[in-house]
Amino acid sequence: MAKRRDTHKALVPALDALIGDPDILMPGPDTKLKAEILYIPLQYIDRIREFRHEQSSRGEAATTLLGHFMRILEYVHYADGDSKTYVCKNGMKIEFVPPQDISDVSTNGRTGSNTHALATAKYAQKQLNDDGAVAILTGDNYMSSKALAQDIDVAHINPDVYTGRRRLSLPEELCDSWLRDRHITAEQFKEFFPDEKPLLLNEFVEFVIDPIVMSTYAINPHDFYKRIGRFEPGKDGEDPVLRRIHYIEDLPGCIQPRTVGQAMLAEALMAPVEEIPIVICPAVFGTGKTYLSVAIGYFLVTDKEKSQYDRIFVVPRDAELGKEIGFLPGDETQKTIAKSMPILDSLYNYFKNKGDKKKGNRDQTAGDIKKKVEIAIQDHFEFVSIINMGGRSISDCWIIYDESQDMERFQVNQLMKRIGEGSKMVITGDPHQVFNKHMNYHSNGLMYAATKMAGSPYAAVITMLEGEITRSEAAREIARRLDH
Repeated sequence: MAKRRDTHKALVPALDALIGDPDILMPGPDTKLKAEILYIPLQYIDRIREFRHEQSSRGEAATTLLGHFMRILEYVHYADGDSKTYVCKNGMKIEFVPPQDISDVSTNGRTGSNTHALATAKYAQKQLNDDGAVAILTGDNYMSSKALAQDIDVAHINPDVYTGRRRLSLPEELCDSWLRDRHITAEQFKEFFPDEKPLLLNEFVEFVIDPIVMSTYAINPHDFYKRIGRFEPGKDGEDPVLRRIHYIEDLPGCIQPRTVGQAMLAEALMAPVEEIPIVICPAVFGTGKTYLSVAIGYFLVTDKEKSQYDRIFVVPRDAELGKEIGFLPGDETQKTIAKSMPILDSLYNYFKNKGDKKKGNRDQTAGDIKKKVEIAIQDHFEFVSIINMGGRSISDCWIIYDESQDMERFQVNQLMKRIGEGSKMVITGDPHQVFNKHMNYHSNGLMYAATKMAGSPYAAVITMLEGEITRSEAAREIARRLDH
């Protein structure tokens, strides 16, 4: 039985890992080592050639991978001496492995890429004379089960997901700085939390504060705003500080966060575009991510005093990569709106919560609210499908990429590059609900964006949790029973 390890000397990337992130083979000089050496089955080349002409992100990934393969193989072929490995800029080695005996790993006579990956892992175990030093790198559960059945360890893609938030107990010595001065310096954080990793820019912290201390400062224990801080960039070249959230204080009464996660998201959304132009929110269903994105966006577009943006620009979910839009009735806007029902639902709830009265102080009806939604869509929204986003430059807009867990790595890469001056981009989705057959929890575009933008001074990543579902009590019960 192989010894299970958290780190491995050698990895064999399954094909899904390479398709999800081709740049695994071409890391930069500062890229953290995944392993000392990667073993790549040569049979991958023929398999990848089969779908390089696909009009999809998988096709783009295949083209990139073939370029990497040729570069590595050319280097190995012309290398001096007997060297058979390629050394990356960060020191990681890559070795292509010729066909191996698959009799021990083949099942039901099938010899697909997974089978060759397992055979290559067996080869690597023999080369290193250490079974536990080798693992299959994959995000696919089926591949994981096959590897473990063959006594081969598994290294999951991106096992440590950046959530953008922490929950810590506030030491009594820091209470005065936090509750009176409303901030903590990076030096103080390091001194009082020596076992914590350094804070990343725009990371949020929720403090647990002793109730007696809260009463001493006359703070309501249920006022979670005063327990949340954001690690903000310093002003005019000063050092960053962990500051109590404050932009949230400008929210209208009809938009009031009900959970800690919603408060963090609202703070990032309300922050001036100069501070946070990109907000990424991976969150389970029913946590209010789409509602807050739409409601706060509409408020900032239409409010006379707070208006910062010209319009709300929406690119909705498209699990079929844009292929099915031609089969829907109407023009592009009508077709795209048909895929944007969560946006319309959120706008409806915003107007309902706003509670405007009709003439004669009459409560508004469902029909009144629907009419307001129609007018708002016509006056302040633009809906565009993914397939028509090429070459766009979107300035002075509130941009929403909704349900983006079905976007592939290359898609979200290109869509994020559409952001222009004065625009705030909001990327939301539930990575637990991926319908794109080429993606999984870790390899989808939403989590790719969250991972790559973690710690950027231009982005805030806020993950909301199952316990923060606010849709209904029934929704929380469904999550508890069905999702586990």
